[in-house]
Amino acid sequence: MNWTRISSIIIVGFTAIGAIYGGLSMVFMPSGGLLSLSTGLLDGSPFVDYLVPGIFLFVFVGLFHLAALIYLLKKLSRTKEVMFAAAAVLAVWMIVQLLIIGYVFILQIIFLAVAAVEMFLAIQLKKQQKN
Repeated sequence: MNWTRISSIIIVGFTAIGAIYGGLSMVFMPSGGLLSLSTGLLDGSPFVDYLVPGIFLFVFVGLFHLAALIYLLKKLSRTKEVMFAAAAVLAVWMIVQLLIIGYVFILQIIFLAVAAVEMFLAIQLKKQQKN
């Protein structure tokens, strides 16, 4: 196993776990209490609580990253494309979040950087496949 694949498994796995946990926490407690989030952060957004953002986080970021992790672990065809797409979804999620609520937490920037790293790793995996 090479460093690119190992790094990809680790980063995609942690992202999947974090997004699934965060999304489910918002769904089960839409007030944001499980994550110590205030609904005041949502002022000016189309949301009154964290239910809809939680569903989106769980499904589109969490489950998509879980699918990418399964593809990586099973070495399925199209793994690189699935991983790149999951990273793109994470990047869009973070950019939309920054546009709607603004910069609030360093985690927003960290996960935007994680998305960029995932995209880079997916491209590296694709290059290695060609060699």
